[in-house]
Amino acid sequence: MNTYQKFLTMMTTEFDRYIMEHEEFARSIPQNAMIIFEVRGEEEFNNWHHTLSLKHRESDQPVIYIQIQKWRVHSLIEEVSLAKAA
Repeated sequence: MNTYQKFLTMMTTEFDRYIMEHEEFARSIPQNAMIIFEVRGEEEFNNWHHTLSLKHRESDQPVIYIQIQKWRVHSLIEEVSLAKAA
């Protein structure tokens, strides 16, 4: 898996979390839409994802662009503990 694929996997996971918390936004996405991410400051990734996505697009499949402007700074993890192995 290349770096862009790993980044896309992370983006997809985070976007799924986002739409679970923002149902109104989720309802605005057409059924069977191809989602193409555009991430501010990541032009090479954006070009790669755009080209790859449109290459696999079904005929008449709606395309929407999700423009990511800002990331959260913190982790979603609230509590962590560490156990040392003997």
